[in-house]
Amino acid sequence: MNYNFQLTEHFLEKFVSYYHNFIEDNTDSRILYSFKSPDFKIIIYNSKKVMFQGVSGYEEYVKWAELLGLDIISKPEETSYSNNQYSHKKIIGSDEVGTGDFFGPVVVCAAYLTPKDDELLESYNIRDSKALTDKQIIETVPKLIDHISHHILVVHPEKFNSLTSEGYNMNKLKAYLHNHAIKKLVEQHPNYDFVILDEFCSPKNYFEYLKTETPFTNIQFHTKAESVHKAVAVASMIARYRFLLEMDKLSEKIHITLPKGAGAAVDAVGKVIFMKNGKDIFNSIAKTNFKNLDKITK
Repeated sequence: MNYNFQLTEHFLEKFVSYYHNFIEDNTDSRILYSFKSPDFKIIIYNSKKVMFQGVSGYEEYVKWAELLGLDIISKPEETSYSNNQYSHKKIIGSDEVGTGDFFGPVVVCAAYLTPKDDELLESYNIRDSKALTDKQIIETVPKLIDHISHHILVVHPEKFNSLTSEGYNMNKLKAYLHNHAIKKLVEQHPNYDFVILDEFCSPKNYFEYLKTETPFTNIQFHTKAESVHKAVAVASMIARYRFLLEMDKLSEKIHITLPKGAGAAVDAVGKVIFMKNGKDIFNSIAKTNFKNLDKITK
């Protein structure tokens, strides 16, 4: 669902400045600015109408609507885990973490759940990892991880930077990783009923990215897939947990706590690292194709 409001000229500059790390090129003459992250897409039209989309689009909309004193549209009720075609089925769900973070790796996890896991999961607050604090992830996932069949793939910064230099964009990398993780779990659990993946790009583009691979094709694509089945939510939690562990390792390596995301705090810490270690260090701790690097090293 899309969420809209009219932005005043007074707030336009502040709005653009706030999302400057996510600005993307656009050729549509109707659009003044376009911003995109793994979790949201925001468009400002020439009329100053703002449209919010994506997983966290509603949260971004509410943040600004409150600031502007606007009446807030209620969020529609989401499909629950228990009332869709995937209920009581054996499901493989896959999700990723780290794609919007300047520092750290990209982590993909595929998880396999059956109705037998319901009792275990009932006692935990299972939802998309982006809706949980790091503390909640660290407390919960170790209790789950040994009981859930899963496969994790970690692309460390050096490998990520090598792949992007070879022409991989983020969606191509995600398609490759999800394909690999899903195939591993399908091998282990051939009696699965469905494979569910978040629709981070169109299915057509997804399989186009995999044209040089052997793609697994029996996939159900859903927007906000973590709300469709707990297998995706659990996969996102396990991926986030591994991402946090990897971030701790990198922080210990350079003796400074690395912030998450790609905002102003990241730039500030990055400048300290640059002054102490020079530019080359970023190849081993960060995604060097992010615009943050130019701001940090200029």
